[in-house]
Amino acid sequence: MTIRSKFQVAVIGLLAAAMVLTDMAATLNRAAACPFCSAAMATLGQEIAGADGAVIAELVQPMPAATDLAAGSVDPTTATAKFRIVKVLRGAEKIGDVKELDVVYFGEDAPGKKFLITGIAAITPDKIEWTTPVPLSDRAVEYVEKLPTLPESGLERIAFFQEFLEDEDPLLAQDSYDEFARSPYADVLALGPRMHRDRLLKWIQDPTVGPSGRRLYLTMLGICGQPDDVKLLEEFLNYDYQVTKPGIIAAIGITGAIGVPIGTGLIDESLHADERRKKESLDALIACYIKLKGADGLELVNEKFLGNPTVEYKHLHSAIMALRFHGEETDIIPREQLLASMRLALDHKEFADQVIPDLTRWEDWDVMPRLVKMFKDSPADDWIRQPVASYVLVAAEQPGEPGERGRAAIAELEALDPDTVERARSLSAFSFLAKAAAADATTPGATAEPAATAAATAEKPATDAKAAASPEAAAPLPQDARVPAVKETTSATPSAATPTAAKVTAQKPAVPVTPVATADLPVPSKLKLVGVPLLAAVVLLAVFAVLLRGADPRSSEERQ
Repeated sequence: MTIRSKFQVAVIGLLAAAMVLTDMAATLNRAAACPFCSAAMATLGQEIAGADGAVIAELVQPMPAATDLAAGSVDPTTATAKFRIVKVLRGAEKIGDVKELDVVYFGEDAPGKKFLITGIAAITPDKIEWTTPVPLSDRAVEYVEKLPTLPESGLERIAFFQEFLEDEDPLLAQDSYDEFARSPYADVLALGPRMHRDRLLKWIQDPTVGPSGRRLYLTMLGICGQPDDVKLLEEFLNYDYQVTKPGIIAAIGITGAIGVPIGTGLIDESLHADERRKKESLDALIACYIKLKGADGLELVNEKFLGNPTVEYKHLHSAIMALRFHGEETDIIPREQLLASMRLALDHKEFADQVIPDLTRWEDWDVMPRLVKMFKDSPADDWIRQPVASYVLVAAEQPGEPGERGRAAIAELEALDPDTVERARSLSAFSFLAKAAAADATTPGATAEPAATAAATAEKPATDAKAAASPEAAAPLPQDARVPAVKETTSATPSAATPTAAKVTAQKPAVPVTPVATADLPVPSKLKLVGVPLLAAVVLLAVFAVLLRGADPRSSEERQ
């Protein structure tokens, strides 16, 4: 192997190790952020906190003109813009007495314009390498100057950013949303009494507000909303373009017959677009609706989505995400009603495998005969088999009659498809998949154990659902989940069904269930969850270091 090829292998190995560590860190980080929020980028506060130096500076001298660079009168490798430091936000000891900075910046702003400039001491500890400046309006300068003074988390931090949601300055509007997206749901919940309900209602109905923002505002409305707001949410849920489409087509035909069809097509598209807009944030919309309406809201949700055989896949998925949140973190829906609604999703073949982990986690052992039948009736390579196998393996570890039925079901499934059962058993033993919670927290001496999950083996779209709240909690924050709960047993529970493995960690249901003794299985430890991937990464690094060290400098490709 040549030096070059060994180097390429080493680089690939280093990247693989880095990906292992990054994925592990991301998984742990998701447990501390909002369940359905999706931050578009690092916040300004994060950039400042992660920098070795951060300053507000004003432009003194722009970069040389492009014509000068092209003519060769200026060396392009040393061409920079000159900035004067106005205020040091971070890293005063490293910046020292420096008053001006030379930074590459190709913007065409006039001298005097202020910027946020951050940097890191990447090469030498005492020299900061500055990154691309971020232009700031006068309003943004005041905003950025306050960021280092805010608490790292908590009510007062998020209360500050609430005042900049949908701000006229796009930078502040996006940054404040991203701050909400990364904040623990407990902090958002605590903000409830200070939320601006009138603004939220306005933004939810504003067609210029994007789906991510609407998810956040629906979540906040679920916390501070009033019963009067249910009517608006029902209008959104009931809006159906297909109902109005025949009338629109008829109107287009009539206007065409009398010779004035101009604009009728635009009306049709406008109505269709309006429905898409109202359903873009359906997961948060349904969760908010149930929070304000109560368990009675399930009737509409079942009719429109879960029990609708013609429902769109994305709409069904959103309904499941909303119910998953309430099932994990609130007691809004009685357990039996929740399970009845979730079972409706089993009628949708393309989605059935994704709700089985929820039924496993919520210990719905009554549905076992149906799931076993689905396994037996499915083709050998069907994606439904793996989660069903994981379900019965968890059931088999339960005491009493559910355990007996689970062990009998395992014997049946192993006789039919031993490979799938063994694969499910291996995944369950990997400790990322935990056993089902059984003990009621109200039982003396009982503790809530994590619940086992399922893995889906075929390629199929799925989305992580994570949720956290309290019995007073409302709808989840927008897409990609991650929050510590504010209940007595706090946790953030990711649950997902992916093409190769659906990993769902569970916790005690919000509504008390009949206490059951937990099976004597090894409880996954943080040491194992973090240590195993970390050890694997270290081993990879060591192997590739040996490869590089053993390369013979005489075996270069040039000699071949």
